[in-house]
Amino acid sequence: MARVKFSPIVTDIAGSVGGVTFQRNKFGNTMRAKPLPVNPSSSAQYIIRQHVITIQAAWQSLTDAQRLQWDRFPDFSGQTIKRDRSVKISGHSLYLKYQLYRLMAGYSLLTTISYAFLPTLPVITTMVLDAGFFYINFNLPVNQASYFFILFMSNPRRGSTAFSERGLRYMYTTHVFSSAQDILDSYLTAFGVEPATPFYAHYKIIWFSVLAPIISGKIIGVFTVTA
Repeated sequence: MARVKFSPIVTDIAGSVGGVTFQRNKFGNTMRAKPLPVNPSSSAQYIIRQHVITIQAAWQSLTDAQRLQWDRFPDFSGQTIKRDRSVKISGHSLYLKYQLYRLMAGYSLLTTISYAFLPTLPVITTMVLDAGFFYINFNLPVNQASYFFILFMSNPRRGSTAFSERGLRYMYTTHVFSSAQDILDSYLTAFGVEPATPFYAHYKIIWFSVLAPIISGKIIGVFTVTA
């Protein structure tokens, strides 16, 4: 900290200039280093930003004919923008959104479009946290060669609390059985501790085709995680 002595030309100063802040207190006018703001970005956010950079570069490298395929695909799939179901999504927006889900789930970018619909999708039946695993169990086998999903989970919440997307964190899943995925490592990375069971958790799941740029609507809910 340094004191500031004024001259006949400069009689008062306040605020920040560059990396210093001028302020007045009981000791007079002082100058101190401006504190650097804490970077709120997490490693997960950094990874998402890197994925977006990769996808944008891939879009730029497409030929006009390839971009036209993406522009025309919503005519087949009927996918629309979120805020207006009467307006079809643009090829560029579909490319960014769909390819981001693929990279988040561990797939490579889709380069060849197939005209295929999503089949009947599995439904979550139980969530089990026990013996070093956090299983998400489905009623049907998850065919990872045909479709997969993006899952977001909350930390423990009150059973009386209505569903809220606030605070949901993305869970990278590890294949365990044909109808079970493990999210323990992702959960610990996101929330730090393994909670005692049973507890209530809010979740959001979005399915996407591995063969075609088709994304399901979001499925939300509240589940009791048991031991």
